[in-house]
Amino acid sequence: MRIAIWWEQDSWGGVDTHLLTLLRNWPDKNDQFVIFFNSDNQGMMRISPALEQLKMVSVVPFSMPSSLQFSLFARVVRHFSLPLRFILMKRRAQRLLASHGHFDALLSDNGGYPGAWGSLAVLWSGAALGFRIRMLLVHHAAITRAALRFSVESLIDLGVQKWATDLVAVSRATRSTLIEQRGFYTVRNPIRVVHNGIDVSLEIEELQIDLRAHLDIPVDSFVVGMVGRLERYKGQEDLILALGELPPERLTKVVAVFIGGGEPEEMARLKAIALKTGVVSQVRFAGYIGGSASMLMRQFDLLAMLTKDFEGFGLTIAEAMWVGTPVLTTMVGAVPEFVSKEIAVMVPPEAPDEVAEALLQVMANSEETRQRAARALLHIGKFSGKVMAQRFHRLLLTSGV
Repeated sequence: MRIAIWWEQDSWGGVDTHLLTLLRNWPDKNDQFVIFFNSDNQGMMRISPALEQLKMVSVVPFSMPSSLQFSLFARVVRHFSLPLRFILMKRRAQRLLASHGHFDALLSDNGGYPGAWGSLAVLWSGAALGFRIRMLLVHHAAITRAALRFSVESLIDLGVQKWATDLVAVSRATRSTLIEQRGFYTVRNPIRVVHNGIDVSLEIEELQIDLRAHLDIPVDSFVVGMVGRLERYKGQEDLILALGELPPERLTKVVAVFIGGGEPEEMARLKAIALKTGVVSQVRFAGYIGGSASMLMRQFDLLAMLTKDFEGFGLTIAEAMWVGTPVLTTMVGAVPEFVSKEIAVMVPPEAPDEVAEALLQVMANSEETRQRAARALLHIGKFSGKVMAQRFHRLLLTSGV
């Protein structure tokens, strides 16, 4: 089977980790994959060395206009020109796909919904080219249609349900948003759920960087880490505010580490919060660090995932569990689909006071924390990359049957 993967993305994150895990664990090594990706895709930059080791994978970069529009006029024009831009996206994708021969299947790997409009237009291209299988994969939540182009987006949504032979979400929570926010009609086209998987077959990467030495963290400190871009909805500020609620004698023993890049404005805001709450000496902003997330997370005493509103799956949680790192997480989105209080500490979102109390409990009950992490390690093995890849492979084999 010859499979085209269309992937438009700006930053790095869970989508690229998912793709790499899927391809590494693909059951039929005779299948051939061609990944079409935008040339400024940071996720591809991150995983390209690993992809080069996979003989059945080739890559095709393409250029596309920047989505950054700084003037109000440019943003307004971009907003209302969606119908024309969508047609042009379809034509561009169709030409590019056709120039690389026929494909048996097309996988459009999208973040949220609608996410990258080009990732929806390519489904139209695949239908026009006669590809038998056309799959849309959605990783994050769907958002409501824009009020001033409601009708246009409604038509595109109807088109997507027609152009795609298969709709797949990484969680039931993501599936629900497609129905509730975009009105997807599952009688017309079912939305299947294939949970994310972690690459349990890989050996845990050796330490390439000692975080404590690199970030000047005292050896006896309790390190609470967060991995991911600095974005307001990710909840980094809630961990900083929680530090401010700790008793002084406990605060001096805790260091919060934030690994991941972000907009300078957001980093400045978080640093200002740390300064105003008197915890700046206990906070480290590490920026983006190369290497696997698991290599970094196994140096944490606790991984925190404090997303405020919605989490499409929570791959960082699964990866931390696999390396034996205890987890503190908010109960949002898909997290309760694979996490329980028996294997992780769970708190409501937007609750720095409860985060602070959880930190105190974890630090005071090290044996209970170790037991919870041991149970998590056994549990998360059920969410393997091999199982995930087998389910995608089965979907492709049975599509249209």
